[in-house]
Amino acid sequence: MSDTPEVKDLAVLLTPKLVGRKVKECTTKHLTAVGDNYGSTMLSLSVTMTSSDGSEEGRLELVAKMCPTNKMLLDIFQVNITFTKEMAVYTASVPEFLRLQEETECPEEEKLDVFIECYGSRASLDPESESVDGDAVLLLENMKVKGYSVGERSKGFDMEHTKLILKNMAKFHAAPIALRYKKPAIFEEKVRVHLKKIDIDEGLTSEVSAQMKLALDNELKSIPEVLQIFDQIDRQFEMCQERQRDLNYYEENPFNTICHNDLWVNNVMIAYDDYGSPTRVKIFDFQLIMYASLSIDVLFFLFTSVQNDILLENFEKFLKFYFNEFCNSLKYFGCPVEDFSWEKFLDDINRQAPYELYHLVAMTKILLIDKQKMAQKNEITDDTFYDAEMVGPNYYDKLKLIILEYKKRHWLIE
Repeated sequence: MSDTPEVKDLAVLLTPKLVGRKVKECTTKHLTAVGDNYGSTMLSLSVTMTSSDGSEEGRLELVAKMCPTNKMLLDIFQVNITFTKEMAVYTASVPEFLRLQEETECPEEEKLDVFIECYGSRASLDPESESVDGDAVLLLENMKVKGYSVGERSKGFDMEHTKLILKNMAKFHAAPIALRYKKPAIFEEKVRVHLKKIDIDEGLTSEVSAQMKLALDNELKSIPEVLQIFDQIDRQFEMCQERQRDLNYYEENPFNTICHNDLWVNNVMIAYDDYGSPTRVKIFDFQLIMYASLSIDVLFFLFTSVQNDILLENFEKFLKFYFNEFCNSLKYFGCPVEDFSWEKFLDDINRQAPYELYHLVAMTKILLIDKQKMAQKNEITDDTFYDAEMVGPNYYDKLKLIILEYKKRHWLIE
């Protein structure tokens, strides 16, 4: 018997998109390996459809995103909140962004095109249920068959890829802000209400939390330049975690938008032209979104996903490039830009950065777990996230870079 989960009542779920066609058959297989995606089970679906009279056939290539079957991951990702949030992005928020874009007659080459097409979603087979269960599913177009691919997380992005992704991030961030300015009531109803914050550490047991902290402390202390300021870093981690735990924390800020909160290599797909140059970007995995400053996403992406030497040489240039693209996107959405000066953006980066340190450092180990070692595991277990054997030298190089950059930029709090 296959261990691949079944997408039940697939035809019902797809009906709005079938336009009179019928599902004939569906082939399902796992899309990702252990460790490629932590917060969900990902399946590829090849759906054969026929016309109502059976005379014509067609095919849909889809991805089914379902809740993880691992109890530990279910607890960590708090699926009742996170799965519902992600469904709302596709079903409620994205249509409003695209509608606003059409109303402002945005040039074709500047349009927001980072979202994957959604073919259906549900939280449960029971329409009366208020809980997300094992039959929850989000159906998305399979972008791999259209030539999109995920980068190599152990290497990170080069200059060309980074600029393309920053440009598309800017559009992603500008759309909710423009909607907030132009249609505040719709923004509140279709976007803001779905951006509930969670503390992802809340799902960890006290024993796992303690082991993770001990492992991280030892890893930081093993780097001589970091050991000298370890106590300072440890205090800052406490400050970061305190804000992370405060689910009611809110800062009035013109840069507030849909903060992806997990924008790194594995949550971006790239398509290329005939010459091998990156041309298009898709952003996905919206489980951890919250209403917060776009600076958080910019910092997280740059420090987790850009090659170290390129980041060190071009950090300010990347910030300036992103900011210019952000302002351009606001204009294309018909939104005024007076509240978004370069000086205010830099000030926001400097204010957000100290509170992003723990998120960056804690996630770096998870992001740089060795894929070959992970492939030897049947599933993710408690010790996966604190086992020192699961990471290599690139992890320590990235830790060192983050801490020393924070020190250089005066983002470490005395």
